[in-house]
Amino acid sequence: MKEANNYNSNSDDDDSEDEDDLADVPDTREYMPLDLQGLQSIGIGSSGMSGKGGSGEDGQYTMKDLQAMTMNTEDINDDDDESEEDEDEINDTKLRPSDALLVIAKTEEDYASLEINIFDTESSNLYVHHDIPLPSYPLCLALGSVVSSYYRPESNAGNNGSSGGGGVSSGNFVAVGSFEPGIEIWNLDVMNALEPTVVLGGMDIRGTEDDWMGMSAGKKKKSSKGSSGGGLRKGSHTDAIMGLSWNTVHQQVLASGSADGTVKLWDVTQCKGDYIEPSATLTHHTDKVQSLAWHPSEGTLLATGGYDRQVCLVDARSAASVASNNNNANIKKAKLLADCEAIAWDVHNQQYLTAASEDGVIQCWDVRKFGSDPVWSFVAHEYGVSDFCYNSQVPGMLITCSIDKTVALWDTRKSTPEPCGSKEMNVGKLYSVRTYPSSPWLLACGGSGNELAIWDMEGEDAIQRRFAKGSNEDSNTETAAAEKEEPDFEAIMANNETTSNKSSTSTKKKKKKKGKGKAHKRK
Repeated sequence: MKEANNYNSNSDDDDSEDEDDLADVPDTREYMPLDLQGLQSIGIGSSGMSGKGGSGEDGQYTMKDLQAMTMNTEDINDDDDESEEDEDEINDTKLRPSDALLVIAKTEEDYASLEINIFDTESSNLYVHHDIPLPSYPLCLALGSVVSSYYRPESNAGNNGSSGGGGVSSGNFVAVGSFEPGIEIWNLDVMNALEPTVVLGGMDIRGTEDDWMGMSAGKKKKSSKGSSGGGLRKGSHTDAIMGLSWNTVHQQVLASGSADGTVKLWDVTQCKGDYIEPSATLTHHTDKVQSLAWHPSEGTLLATGGYDRQVCLVDARSAASVASNNNNANIKKAKLLADCEAIAWDVHNQQYLTAASEDGVIQCWDVRKFGSDPVWSFVAHEYGVSDFCYNSQVPGMLITCSIDKTVALWDTRKSTPEPCGSKEMNVGKLYSVRTYPSSPWLLACGGSGNELAIWDMEGEDAIQRRFAKGSNEDSNTETAAAEKEEPDFEAIMANNETTSNKSSTSTKKKKKKKGKGKAHKRK
């Protein structure tokens, strides 16, 4: 044991001697000079030092200088990349005069959304600007340019020049109808909106948890103010929303058609508490109501079409009396041979109302003689017409689409519309087609391929020769002449009501005008 201890003590003495020897040896190691700019780029720098203030040659910093360096983010410009990214995001969301906006409803297996797409007309680039998740599969859309004097119960009194706790809201809104009985209205001017601006009808979510538990257990829920029982708000549709139309004259009025067979008129400024009741409910259809269209300039005329194979013309001023008395005498009707798929007014000849049915037939009536034979009728597609529209910028241009995957153009300035060509859009079966209101030659359609197709017709020589050269002047002349001869729509409806009343009270006059009566009541 002593030997071992002596051995250990001797080895310790040798180590101490070696350490003393190394301490006397001068440090001849060379340090690689470091640049301050490189250190600052990775977040390392010395507080209060800038330029070349190191101990190395030419004032460069060495490894020894790192001992005096601390992390310093004040003098480091790390925001360059972030600012560039922010600028790119701003440029992506900023709208330019050459951008065309398209709002579409898109569905996938377990997801539904509302997409706002941007089409750059200069570069022909199409991309999604932003999207809004939807709680249910959408069936129809309707764009409203302005909703004025919108009432928000939670807003402060006198806010934005209003009184009584209301507020004024104006902008771009879209109404969305889905398989649910409620109608959601979204503000398109707000990106990444978390909830709709307002919901018309639908489920009454104000009930307590006990109420919902009782309803799920089969117990009858007591009706409360603003609720019609059964979990729905008072005045709500009871089935899916299949058609929507904003009034272009009275811009706060929305019409809705449902699978429950009713048509409801909503004034979104008339908010009572936290819900909006419909202004009127019409029951003139006996089956699902597929489509609606307000007259472009007469704000009281509403056209509706349903699966009862009828197209109806309603005067909204008498809608309340019609709904209360269940009297359809003031509603004019025309018969179809198949279920109605879409209806539209000719904006250049506003006395013409057009309807398309699932058998592929398109018919046009003069509403001054509504209920009699149509002005023209033809088969547009063999497999049915899913949607159609008039070009608001080009008189006489009618556009149809079908599940045969094609879009067809028609010239309606003749006594019988003439075909002007068709195009397969390569997005599957087509369900919707629209023209861009700010561009006469831009057309968009959506199909079963879950994609959006855009057709720029400006480069189509055949279309340009037919519609662009000499057609505008001729159509404007014909339209002006028609407007001079066209009587007032209000006088037409009043005259028809008087005629129907006289025919029902005078049997002698009925016999003398037997042929005309049949023509008027043609079904």
